[in-house]
Amino acid sequence: MLYKKVDLLKHHRKIFEMHSSDSVVVLTLVSIFFGKVSSMESSLLIDYTTRLIKTEQSIMFACSEQDMYLNVVQLMAANQFVQPVHINSSYDLRSVLTRNNYARTSVIVDTTCEGASKLLKEASANRYFNKTYQWLLWGVDMNINDLLPIELDYVGPNAQLTYVNKTKDDYCLWDVHSKGRQLKSPLELHLIARVSTEPHKLVIFKDIYELQGIKYRNQFNGLTLRGASVIDQEDIFTNQQIEAILSRPTKDSGVAAFIKYHYELLSLLRDLFNFTVNFRNSRGWAGRLGNTTFRLGLLGIIMRNEADIAASGAFNRINRFAEFDTIHQSWKFETAFLFRFTPDLDTHGKSGNFLAPFSRQVWLFILATLFGINSIWLLLDYLGKRWLSQAKQCIEERILNIKKTNNINLTAEKSTTKCQGNWTERILHTFGAVCQQGMEPIPSDMSSRSIVVTVFLFSVVMYNYYTSSVVGGLLSSSDLGPATVAEITSSPLKVSFEDIGYYKVLFKESANPIVTRLISKKLSASRGPNEMGVYGHIEDAVPYLKSGGFAFHCEVVDAYPIIAELFDANEICDLREVSGLMEVEILNWIVNKNSQYTELFRTAMCKAREVGLVERLLRQRQMKKPECQSLYTVYPVTISGVSSAFLTLLSGVLLAFFALCLEIASVKWKFRR
Repeated sequence: MLYKKVDLLKHHRKIFEMHSSDSVVVLTLVSIFFGKVSSMESSLLIDYTTRLIKTEQSIMFACSEQDMYLNVVQLMAANQFVQPVHINSSYDLRSVLTRNNYARTSVIVDTTCEGASKLLKEASANRYFNKTYQWLLWGVDMNINDLLPIELDYVGPNAQLTYVNKTKDDYCLWDVHSKGRQLKSPLELHLIARVSTEPHKLVIFKDIYELQGIKYRNQFNGLTLRGASVIDQEDIFTNQQIEAILSRPTKDSGVAAFIKYHYELLSLLRDLFNFTVNFRNSRGWAGRLGNTTFRLGLLGIIMRNEADIAASGAFNRINRFAEFDTIHQSWKFETAFLFRFTPDLDTHGKSGNFLAPFSRQVWLFILATLFGINSIWLLLDYLGKRWLSQAKQCIEERILNIKKTNNINLTAEKSTTKCQGNWTERILHTFGAVCQQGMEPIPSDMSSRSIVVTVFLFSVVMYNYYTSSVVGGLLSSSDLGPATVAEITSSPLKVSFEDIGYYKVLFKESANPIVTRLISKKLSASRGPNEMGVYGHIEDAVPYLKSGGFAFHCEVVDAYPIIAELFDANEICDLREVSGLMEVEILNWIVNKNSQYTELFRTAMCKAREVGLVERLLRQRQMKKPECQSLYTVYPVTISGVSSAFLTLLSGVLLAFFALCLEIASVKWKFRR
């Protein structure tokens, strides 16, 4: 029967659209048809929806069918899309208020109905008194504090509630909100408009959207909000202890840099809205109780609405967007391993290595070239010997013919055999030329001299490339040392971490193989009394960083001020960073999902960013890395760099012993024959 009458009303609306001049007459006939006048004044509803909040969709909760039908017809005649709901019937509020309604939506509630208190309680529990809907509470002959008792704790500064009461001659529309009913804050009322029925007249005192904006809701009058923060220290319980730690401009152990930054942002809001904060401390940010969904730490406090605001940021995680609202983003969370570069950390083996200037392919090509030169030289010697032997026979024959003395022949033989040598001499000659050590004796034939000149030219070119690369490598500061977490794990560096909660959570919960390998190789071994423990503070880690051979992982903005104060110019130039263990990301400043302070604080932080307050705080809190003022750093050659030279020398000695053994064996074999 209800749906048939609603269809009838829709049919009436089509008639009104075609015959707008007869609307008043038809509405009067409908009122007579129902036999009563609406308890909610229809003209006031029309003024509210069309002139004050300017909506195009209305949801009406009423208990009288006749009252509902008449008001629906009136609103539809005013070009409103109306959804009537019987307040005493069975309905699902979350299906009615879907937060996806077309354009602005007004919710009209007849609070004189029996089921009105249940509806308002459910709306408060599901957080519908926010910027999504405009609520009109018809509260004639009802007190506002009885209508919205203290138990309805979701009536905050973001509420869009309009309360209607009646005086002797007219109706008054009041804007209603509080600064936090969960904090026992009283309701605040501001007069929006007055509606007279005879004659009909609407007098607007203040624009409703101005009253619902930040201008009229930014004064908390010293209200104390519930706050939360993270300080990883023992015996921190009272608000005075927390405020004393967070307000100090210097670094405190167990306090992340972004904690104090968000505390300063909170101080901006505190000064702007005139409220105070009573903090509670948490030792960590996140976690779950066993295998349950019960959140621990700061996130659990915020999610359960046990705190209104937090002096901390939170990491971006997909599963958190359904549980928290973000009011601001500005802090770049960046952690890294900090260590001082020393030559023994050269992961590429180029610190002083005399083989490093040339790649393996170049060295192999040089050896192949020298082998080819020696082969050609020996071939030319062989061809030369054959030619000389033939020439010698011809000369001897001519000498016999002209009967010359043997003295001349002997002298000629010595002069012609002077430049002759075996293959070992040729190899030594080539090696001496390559090393630019000269050559003795100098070959007399043109072919051998051509080879010698070519070898010397080759040696000059290669030697210049070699020496310039060695000198440039030793004088440059391009050596970076380990560049990834895996290289840190494989390096001889001792590793420690700042004593703060998120590292302990990382090592406990991460299944990343890089983290697992780091734990097994660097953190599981026992440490001596003169070594820093696995967890420590930045002030204690700086002397180890200065001495080298040590890496400390922390939030880099915490370490830069201390490093700039205690490191000299050369040590600053040696400072290296390796990130990758934890993601670099922009932190979210979060509140509870659909918090009554979300829009208010978000608007205030946007304004603070526009006027430059956020940038000023970032410049103070996020110090840049100290710049290297030294032109260059000369790193000494380490034993690892010259080890290849000593290995070459040892190989030569072993080769000499092997050649000696071969010569001894050869001589013995000849004597036995």
